[in-house]
Amino acid sequence: MNRKFIVSSSIITISVLFTYFLPQYPVVLALLLIGLAYVKYRIYPVKKEFLWFCMVAVGGGIVEVILVNSGSTWSYRESQLLGIPIWIPFFWGTLATTIIVMYEGLTSS
Repeated sequence: MNRKFIVSSSIITISVLFTYFLPQYPVVLALLLIGLAYVKYRIYPVKKEFLWFCMVAVGGGIVEVILVNSGSTWSYRESQLLGIPIWIPFFWGTLATTIIVMYEGLTSS
């Protein structure tokens, strides 16, 4: 397997583990996700990465707010911002930029 794919898979796994084990510490979790995104950026930067991160963080956050507040989809036990935890946009941003690198790893020879 390609090194980009392995590193990306590891970063995604770590971010999921962070969100699984640390939801009761939303600020710490948000900072860890930002740190993880920065580590990924230092290892494998993506063209216009900050723009991608922000677009997906905002878009993912908006979709979460709409779905959580629209009825019986799901809810979060610890919501701090319009019905969602403050770490959710950072999770989406980290996930998006990492998936770009994962795709590059899968498609390169």
